[in-house]
Amino acid sequence: MRHKPKSHFVRHRGSQPIDELLASANPVLPAALESTELAAALDRLGERIVARRQTPGVRHGRRLATAVTFAAVALVVAAVAAGAMVTTHTGFFPKVAGTENDTSEFLRTDAPDFPPLVRRLVRDIPFPPGYSRQAYISRYLNAPTMKPDANGVPNTVQAAGIKGTIGFFSLCAWRGYWLKAHASSDASAQAVGASGLLQVASSEAVKKSDTWWPKYVALARNEARGDASWPPDLQRWYAVNCTGLADLGSPK
Repeated sequence: MRHKPKSHFVRHRGSQPIDELLASANPVLPAALESTELAAALDRLGERIVARRQTPGVRHGRRLATAVTFAAVALVVAAVAAGAMVTTHTGFFPKVAGTENDTSEFLRTDAPDFPPLVRRLVRDIPFPPGYSRQAYISRYLNAPTMKPDANGVPNTVQAAGIKGTIGFFSLCAWRGYWLKAHASSDASAQAVGASGLLQVASSEAVKKSDTWWPKYVALARNEARGDASWPPDLQRWYAVNCTGLADLGSPK
């Protein structure tokens, strides 16, 4: 008994002002009531109602059953609609760029549509052959800073911050990949590793978020010459920041 509600909040030419006011005041988007999740939930509820054996009872019992049924339907609709109303897009764009932000939209990190957005934003950031990009994305999404704080206030980030963080993870992965290839004297893999590190180090994702990007470029050029030496400060950078990241997505 699939039920697809029709929206009464669609603006038509020649509609009365009251209709427009009702449409603008509606807190639930029509798409939320037409979602496949809501349809499936109503299907399951309907099947349970039909399957329940009809037993004789007094009138007030029937009224109670009817009331419970309508209450259950209302709860299903409310739950699905409420979930659909929480979105990563806050609609807030800073008017002025600062040292820690640009003028792009702030994105809510606890919204259900945040993970798919992250995957789209970082899909062009390369990782070493056989490495799992998703492993690094999961590490990012599950970080404590991505969750609401103790008072329930959600965290927000910007697209540049997302790309910069995953780009940083990629730098660690590429350096770890090259060091393994160098240790095993695999010249072909070393060339791949040096090229990958250079590509990420010189990318807009890293340049926009990390002032040390020239040092990463210098490191990649050392690798291309087969030189394992570190530019100033980078050996400590790798030891402190890349522990647990260099091999996170490597083939098991």
